[in-house]
Amino acid sequence: MRIGDASFFRIVDRLLSAGTTRTPKTRWSIDGVAWDRERHSYSGATHGFTIEVTTGVCAGSPGWTLRVVKEYWRDGRGESTRDLQWAHVEAGGRAEIVEWLKRQERTLE
Repeated sequence: MRIGDASFFRIVDRLLSAGTTRTPKTRWSIDGVAWDRERHSYSGATHGFTIEVTTGVCAGSPGWTLRVVKEYWRDGRGESTRDLQWAHVEAGGRAEIVEWLKRQERTLE
């Protein structure tokens, strides 16, 4: 698994769903990692978008920070025109993040 590939986002989407309840959470924790979600939206006559930025911080040793960004673009009628997603390691090592995600994947099965 690599950060940003399809298998990465399959696991991340399942983990982040913990924060997407009827009233989306802005903070929650999973196995020692604190997650924060921010949502930014715009809606106009010809287009609109929502950008969701979710940051996971593992304060343990070794610590790491992972930022996951999802963009949802719509036309003036509210129909989806483009969805994008990407991730960036803000601090720490990719190997530790991937290992943590693999552990989570095993517990989700």
